[in-house]
Amino acid sequence: MDKIFDKLTSLSSFYKTLYKLAFLISGLRKLYIIVFFLFLFFSAFFEISLLAFLYVLIKAFMDPSYYSGNFFFDFFLNFFNVDSNNQLILYFSFFFILTCIISGFFRLFFYYLISRFVYFFGKNITSMCYQKMIFQDYKNLFSKNTNDILSIFQKMPIVNNSVFNTLLMIYNFVTFIFIFLILTYINFKVTIAATFFFLVIYFIVILMFKKKMFSNATKVSNEQATNLKIVRETFNGFRDILINNYQNFYNKLFIKSYSILIKGTEENRFFYSAPRPIIETFLLASIGIIISFNAGSYSSLEKLLPIIAVIAVASQRILPILNQLYAGHMSNVDATPATTFILNFINKPATPNKQKKIKPLKFKNKISIKNLTFSYSSNELKVLKNINLEIPAGSRVGIIGKSGSGKSTLADLILGLLNPTQGTILVDGKSISKVKHAWFSNVASVPQNIFMTDQSIAENIAFGKEKNKIKLAEVKEAAEKAQISQFIEQKDNKYNSLIGEKGFKMSTGQRQRIAIARALYKKSKLIIFDEATSSLDSNSEKNILNTIFGLSRKKYTLILISHKLSNLKNCDSIFKVQNSKIIKTK
Repeated sequence: MDKIFDKLTSLSSFYKTLYKLAFLISGLRKLYIIVFFLFLFFSAFFEISLLAFLYVLIKAFMDPSYYSGNFFFDFFLNFFNVDSNNQLILYFSFFFILTCIISGFFRLFFYYLISRFVYFFGKNITSMCYQKMIFQDYKNLFSKNTNDILSIFQKMPIVNNSVFNTLLMIYNFVTFIFIFLILTYINFKVTIAATFFFLVIYFIVILMFKKKMFSNATKVSNEQATNLKIVRETFNGFRDILINNYQNFYNKLFIKSYSILIKGTEENRFFYSAPRPIIETFLLASIGIIISFNAGSYSSLEKLLPIIAVIAVASQRILPILNQLYAGHMSNVDATPATTFILNFINKPATPNKQKKIKPLKFKNKISIKNLTFSYSSNELKVLKNINLEIPAGSRVGIIGKSGSGKSTLADLILGLLNPTQGTILVDGKSISKVKHAWFSNVASVPQNIFMTDQSIAENIAFGKEKNKIKLAEVKEAAEKAQISQFIEQKDNKYNSLIGEKGFKMSTGQRQRIAIARALYKKSKLIIFDEATSSLDSNSEKNILNTIFGLSRKKYTLILISHKLSNLKNCDSIFKVQNSKIIKTK
């Protein structure tokens, strides 16, 4: 008994989770709920009307005098001026067909309502998840396993399917109650016995399979992140995999992970469909049993036939209903880990999503770094200690240091991506930690590995802008300043030329110049070059550096980070990061 109670409790917990998830959507209007239940009622009503008309039609056909003396039947005969049995059958047939059409329309429209709601639900919840991801703090995002986060987009179809099944379960449950009531009116004992028998079978099957289904669902939910991790590593490390002949190693990893995922999925698919063949067998056999046990209660076959017909038709509707109620419930068991994961993810705190246009933070005088200390967590060593530094507007500042010394961390702090553990960074006297998004509008970073989208050159230079809002004249001006315009103009489609995934249709030097043009198009006041030329040959490196140092001092403040001192010789001042401290060398 305790096990049954635990199962019912876990079922209740799932629907509470789904309810919380649904009502996170602000646009979920009461009007939709009212329309939903209105069509639910009418659809279920016409379902039982079909059975009622069928019963009346067959009774009238077999024995026209059966309803003689019935008030409603006599009213019908008088109202339609029915004076023959053929005419009576014709009218009843017409109303039966009309009821079939109306019932079909309501069912069709009800399915449409469900699909629209699932679309609305899925779009909004997925959008919330994406916003929660993209508006996260930089440090927080990369302190987590990104594969877990990305697996949300594999889990959402499962949750959407669960929502669809839940709404369908509500519809089928109401329909079942209506059909049950009409059947009890026709034959109370048979209906009660048959319904109890079939519900017991489904309940036993649920108790047998539910624990295994939940276990499979948990494995699938966990394995989605692992599977995604392997696929991402395959693409990101394909060069090393190819050179070192690691294809078989990664193939084994993938097959092992995907086998767990697909095995759990297909086992659960079997559990969904397992009861139906059993139920169908018993349901069809029960018609014969009903005839056998009730044949002696009727004086003629004519009286038995209408009941058999109604039970047969009702069975044809009840079987899919019971099966959907079972499959829907088991689907929800399957979706429980994914639904809980998504709800927990959405409920995590994140940076507020500010949709208003942000005014860039003014930068006319200097950037002041005061008593800055930073560590990635409270129990880790300090990457930077008590840093004090001033960067005048329009200056060229070089930062040098060994790999891992904290150069890039300092750059991320100046950009506002990271918050100091202690101390502050001021721009013209204002702390950037309080106006991060305003500061982001005024800065740009050109790293060693440039992020490129599989779009046109113009869309990559005007990164983050909708295609129809790109100002081509400004794109060309930025490209010219970055000394990449000649290369672009030689292409057939010029600025509309596609650059391929990760910019593979361009050389490393060309990608660097596109990144510089991107920073110039943004009209960034501060540009940080973080090892931007380290992967270039000496000639390309020299050309890129000439482009960088040729930028206007009136418009741009530059910070160059490098492990090569020769690259920084034209800087106004050079600072060395060493032992978590910063030392001025020029």
